[in-house]
Amino acid sequence: LIHFYKRNIMSNHLKRLGDIFGSFVSTDFKRKRLQDETSFTEEKDKDESPLKRKKLLSTVDDGNEFTDVAAFLKRVASFTDLCWCRDVPQLSPLEVARHGWASTGDEFMVKCDSCGQHLSLALPSQDTGVRETCIKTAVARLFSAHGEFCPWGKTSSPAHLVRLEVPDLQNLTKTAERISQLGEKLPYLRSDHVTEWEDIVDTIKKQDGAFHNIEDDRIKTFSCVLALCGWREGMLEDTLTDQYSVRRIGVWNFVSIQDEDDIQETQRVAQEMGQSIDETSREFKPAGKEYLNPLDEHVSWHPILQPPPDKESLTTTRYIIKELEKARKPATSSASALMEKLHSKDSVRVIYKVRDLLDQW
Repeated sequence: LIHFYKRNIMSNHLKRLGDIFGSFVSTDFKRKRLQDETSFTEEKDKDESPLKRKKLLSTVDDGNEFTDVAAFLKRVASFTDLCWCRDVPQLSPLEVARHGWASTGDEFMVKCDSCGQHLSLALPSQDTGVRETCIKTAVARLFSAHGEFCPWGKTSSPAHLVRLEVPDLQNLTKTAERISQLGEKLPYLRSDHVTEWEDIVDTIKKQDGAFHNIEDDRIKTFSCVLALCGWREGMLEDTLTDQYSVRRIGVWNFVSIQDEDDIQETQRVAQEMGQSIDETSREFKPAGKEYLNPLDEHVSWHPILQPPPDKESLTTTRYIIKELEKARKPATSSASALMEKLHSKDSVRVIYKVRDLLDQW
């Protein structure tokens, strides 16, 4: 009982001491200490959900948000409005998405999913005389318009994400094979859209197991050209889409391989009947259909329509071909160089071993 009484008195004394010391500490300091421990102010806690705060902190700690290609492509895919097809490379959807913004669907309005801030990227017309100044301001706002604690306010995704990506032959072959499943519904490509790609197309068609169920060589060739031009099979039936899932085209809008066969047959019959046929005439095309130009159908800000990354290539097409050929040739040379290096290292080891044995003997 005496021990219990002493402990009671001691705890009361300690409580009083705690109250006395606590009175010297202002509530502002306590709130400041709590803010330092949690990295968020009390006011921000009211405005943001715990889930958003957790996401924000994990983004800062891990940095995955900046290098996450899937997240980047998802942001780019939101820029489906054609209003973004304007001649302002600094504010292209690729650059805007690289800074963490996604389109809201409203004209030139974007939003950051991390901090929830909105930003308008509308620009005045050229004749106002202030367009260039507004572009510079808008580019700066890609960073500064983010929230105070938003990681995108200081960092952006790597610049290589907005440049032209040249896929390897294996992925190109897989994409072309999936496109070839459209069969004779594939758009018919004129020779001027195919000739430049012929060497690379032949390489793709010779890949092991490629197009093993396809007999029509035109289907193989056109599928390869479409894959090289940045197209892949769409989510919807009989559609093609670009790598960003922004531009989608229905193959029924273009002259197909089957349509071309019908056109050729109609011209042949007309000639047999003695009618004069102009080969360049369009009267035999199905109504409402045109021949597909695989490059022109892309949105204007697509990297494949921009100047090539290097100054040596005159066109983006030539750049893609050069990079693919470069990727093919070093494979054997690098392998042989590696073998030579290994052999030379082995030879040096043998010499040292022999010297060691002679010294010991």
